Amino acid sequence: MEKARQVFKAKEEYFIRNGAILLEKQISCNQGRDIEPIRVFSAKDIQQATNNYDPNLILGSEIVTIYKGILDDRQVAIKVNGPLSLWSIEKTIDVFLNEVTIKQLISHKNVVRLYGCCLETEIPILVFELFPKTTVFRHLHGQGIEVTCPISWLDRVRIATETSYALCFMHCGRSRPIVHLDVKSSSILLDESFTAKLSNFGFAVSIAPGEDYFQGNSVVGTFGYVDPEYQETLRVTEKCDVYSFGVILVEFLTGRNPSVMFRRCTNLVDDFVLSMEKNCVLQIVDNMVLRQGSKEDIQAFAELAMRCIKKKGYERPTMREVTLELRRIQHLIRSKQNNGSG
Repeated sequence: MEKARQVFKAKEEYFIRNGAILLEKQISCNQGRDIEPIRVFSAKDIQQATNNYDPNLILGSEIVTIYKGILDDRQVAIKVNGPLSLWSIEKTIDVFLNEVTIKQLISHKNVVRLYGCCLETEIPILVFELFPKTTVFRHLHGQGIEVTCPISWLDRVRIATETSYALCFMHCGRSRPIVHLDVKSSSILLDESFTAKLSNFGFAVSIAPGEDYFQGNSVVGTFGYVDPEYQETLRVTEKCDVYSFGVILVEFLTGRNPSVMFRRCTNLVDDFVLSMEKNCVLQIVDNMVLRQGSKEDIQAFAELAMRCIKKKGYERPTMREVTLELRRIQHLIRSKQNNGSG
C-alpha cells in the first residue's frame, strides 16, 4: 500500500513539474496562442499501449527508443528516452518538451503529427503517428535494415521537394520563424506512399518578431549536417536549416553518409565542393542517380546543393527559393520521362 502511494505521488510530482515546464515554453514561444491541441496520456495508457514496454515492439533504440503501440484504436509511435542518451535528465526533459511545444505550432502535411504526450513519467513520453517505411537515412544507407527498396532518382528529388515545403512553411508561414536545427536524412520519415514527413523537433528554435536571429549558448545538431557559421557564432537563423538541407541534397546525389569521414580525413561536403570546383562531380554521384538521371537535372541539383552549403549564410538561398528550384528540376525530370528521353 505504501509503495503504491509513493508511485502515485511520484507520478503526480512529475506531472506538475513537466506540465509547468511545458506551459512556460508555450507562453515564451507563442504567448499561448494558436496552440494545436494534443492529448495528454497517462503512464498507464503508455504501459498498456506498449504491452508493458515489450522489447519486441521496439522500432529503434539509440538516443531515443521508439515503440510501436496502439492508442485510441490506431497504431502510433511512442518515443521514450533511449539507452544511448548522454544528456542529463534536465536536458532530456527540455528537449522532449521543446518538441511538444514546437510541434503544437506546426500543422503541415509534410510534418509528422504529434498525437499527444505523457507527463507522469520522470522524462516525458511523446506519441506520434506511425511511419512503417522508416527514415530516409535507413533507405539510403541500410542502417538496421537491408536496402531492399533503394530510393529512385525521381523519388529523391520529390522527397527533397516535400521536405523543403515543410521547412519553407516553418520559416515563412508564421509571424515567428521556426528553425529546426537538426535537419538530416534520419529526421525525414516516409509513410506508406513514400511521402516525406519532417520529424525530430527537439532542438528547434522560434525566433522572436523583429529579430534576425536567436543567440544560442551551445552547438546542437548532428555531425556532418551542422552549419559551420552557426558553429562559430552560435547564431540561429533560417540559413542554418538551408545549410543542413544542402547536405541532404549532396547525400541524395552521392548516396554517401555525411557523418562519416573519408580519405584524407575529409567529409562529404569537402569532397563534393572539391568535385564541383574541378568540374568532375559526376565521379562521386551514386550509380542509381547516374543511370536514372540526365546530366542536365543532376547538374542543376548539384548546383542547388552547392548554393545551400555556402560558408556564409547570406550567400545561401532561402528555403522558398530552394523549393522553387526543386520544383523546376522535378518538372524537368518528368518532362524527359514523358518524352521518353534521358
